Amino acid sequence: MNEGLKPNINEWSYQRYAQFYKHDEPKDEEFEKKINEIKRLILEDKETDLYAIAKIANCTYEETILKIGYLKNKRVIGDYYVDSAAGIVSMCTDEEKEVLKKYEKFLYGRHAQVDSIAIETNQSEEKVWNDLKYLDEKKLINGVILNDVDKQIVYYSIEKRLKAKDYISINCPNCGRLVDIQRGSKGRCPCCDSIIEDNILEKAIDLIKNKEEREVKED
Repeated sequence: MNEGLKPNINEWSYQRYAQFYKHDEPKDEEFEKKINEIKRLILEDKETDLYAIAKIANCTYEETILKIGYLKNKRVIGDYYVDSAAGIVSMCTDEEKEVLKKYEKFLYGRHAQVDSIAIETNQSEEKVWNDLKYLDEKKLINGVILNDVDKQIVYYSIEKRLKAKDYISINCPNCGRLVDIQRGSKGRCPCCDSIIEDNILEKAIDLIKNKEEREVKED
């Protein structure tokens, strides 16, 4: 891992984060180089032009925005907002910081829903929802999806824990795409149509056999 990045910042977690937002990110040998370059450009060079950042980091425009969101989700980049329409990334205003501060304890610490946030902040549910939509559009909150139909918040960390119980994530050996398959079963890569198999059980059996063989030799 390159110096300056947190240990939990890696390509696997980035692919998982991307899938939460309905993006398919293939395996990329330059992942660490790109993520470090984006971090450096924003925090050290104070670059605000998203197109310039994308070009220097050798990323697509959409990939750059996604990687910035990932770095924000990992608390590497602080109170920056992304305006994809204007093509800029910059520090949010003091007023925006206050709005963010009001809600972040509910979003990151407790995974609360709109109704409970409204009660505890003594606001209407409509006011809470509008504030959250504003923060979401500015890319000031991460790891959440706001469901406009039922006004519910879908949390990345909760979805990840639920999926971890019954599914395993495996990189497709052909194209590198991260694929979720049911534990102990097979699945098909949606990108290249390759068959992917969870071979954890097979590996466990091999470990037991190897252990037994070593014990026999030692006797």
